[in-house]
Amino acid sequence: MSLLMTMADSSAQAAHPQRLRHAIIGVGAGIFNGHRPALALPTVDLVAVSDINATTGRLRADELQCAFYEDYRQMLAETQPEVVVILTPPFLHASMTRESLLAGSHVLVEKPMAIQVAEAAEMVETARRCQRLLGIVFQQRWRPEVMAARRLLQEGLLGEIQRVELTAVWTRPAFYYRMAPWRATWRGEGGGIVTNQASHHLDLLCYLLGSPRRVFAWTRNLLHQIETQDTVQAMLEWPDGALGTLHISTAEADDPERLKIVGTRGSLELGPGSLHVERLEVDLHEYARASQQPYARPARHPYAVSLDPGKGDHAAVYRSFHAAILHGDPGYVDGIQGCQELELANALIYSSYYHCEVELPLDSQLYAALLQRLQAQSASC
Repeated sequence: MSLLMTMADSSAQAAHPQRLRHAIIGVGAGIFNGHRPALALPTVDLVAVSDINATTGRLRADELQCAFYEDYRQMLAETQPEVVVILTPPFLHASMTRESLLAGSHVLVEKPMAIQVAEAAEMVETARRCQRLLGIVFQQRWRPEVMAARRLLQEGLLGEIQRVELTAVWTRPAFYYRMAPWRATWRGEGGGIVTNQASHHLDLLCYLLGSPRRVFAWTRNLLHQIETQDTVQAMLEWPDGALGTLHISTAEADDPERLKIVGTRGSLELGPGSLHVERLEVDLHEYARASQQPYARPARHPYAVSLDPGKGDHAAVYRSFHAAILHGDPGYVDGIQGCQELELANALIYSSYYHCEVELPLDSQLYAALLQRLQAQSASC
């Protein structure tokens, strides 16, 4: 009888999952439309939203049929949400996350989690002290081709990783930067392409290959009249000796993404919605030791990979975060992983400004001093 009751309870929970009280800070943000489908999940009970733009905020609240607050602190105190979603500009992420955690809420914050790694580390520590979860919105991890690539790499299909090449282009007009005064500023987002668009790709590098050990970077303004940078080019080295390059820009019109990973047993090339994999007949270590053909290459063959259905969207981020809150599942992007991406972004900027090789982990106090100097210079202009 007890087994039957347990099975019945499990079926009831599946049919009627627990709903978590959600509140959104910055509901007027453009990125809100990406989050909108996730609010229909059965685990979401949206109780309130806030925004400093009362007109837009009230319209969204009416549409979503929830309470509206201009003051997010008042919202936190009066509605006591279990989950706070933060969609505000990056320079507000650290302080709003801290206040939400201290109010007793779990926090899901848009990327980048902060503008410098010292702030991010404080956010992680606050979440630990408050015994609450801190999640970062990196929805591209749930793209089927990314999930398949990670699985193959974990299985060692490519052998020892030797080379990594990443290019990504997010073509933007000047109008994009004029839409919000904080964009591409040192105070608003702590950078331009490196902290904004590139954050997705830097996270994928850390997710698939781990954090690099050493970087050397160049940042440039190739097209846009902005305070920070529209292009980054870098060389990277991983602890196991793998070498890599990256090039990410809003100043070009090229393919949106190409990530190639080459190993001693094969290679993969990943793009939006695609994953092409090849395997060598023999590992290069064995080829180098035993081959009697001085100019012949090991034969390569396509390796079939099936991609799961789905897409890398915000609903996938919410599902993983809710599963962590309700069931302790570890599959969400936590604050420590968010710190890895941000540390890499900060290291690229530091390397470019001092024209030096930077070893990770980055000295967060040295970077804080650089950012403070850059912010002061922009304020005096």
